[in-house]
Amino acid sequence: MLTLDLPVEPYWLALPRGVRVEIRPVTTAVMAAAQAASARNLGAQRAAEPDLDPDMARGLAFAYLVKALARHSILAWEGIGDASGKPLPLSPDAVERLMDLDDIAAAFWDRATAPVATAAMEGNG
Repeated sequence: MLTLDLPVEPYWLALPRGVRVEIRPVTTAVMAAAQAASARNLGAQRAAEPDLDPDMARGLAFAYLVKALARHSILAWEGIGDASGKPLPLSPDAVERLMDLDDIAAAFWDRATAPVATAAMEGNG
C-alpha cells in the first residue's frame, strides 16, 4: 500500500564534510523544474559540442540535474565558507559550486530524493 507521508514542510539534510542544507520537499513541480533546466543545459552543451562523448553527455545530464534540483530546493545551509572561513551566503552560483563536489552531490541526490523513492517502492509492492 502506498502511504502518503511525504514531507510537506522544509527539512534539514546532513551531507558529508559537516555540511547541512535545508530543503523544500522534492515535489513533482520541483523535480520537473530541475529536469527542464537540465535538458536545456544539456541541449546547449550538445549544440556547442556536436561530437560530445556519450558517456560525458550522461555525466553532464546528471550533473545538470543535481545542480538544478539543489538550486530549486535548497533554502538555507550551514557549514559552507569562503577561503578565509567566513560563512558563505547562499546563492544559486554557490549552490552549483557545492554540487561540483562529487561526494556532496551524490549524498544530496540520495537524501533529497529518498522520500519520493521510498513512496515509489511502496506503491510497487
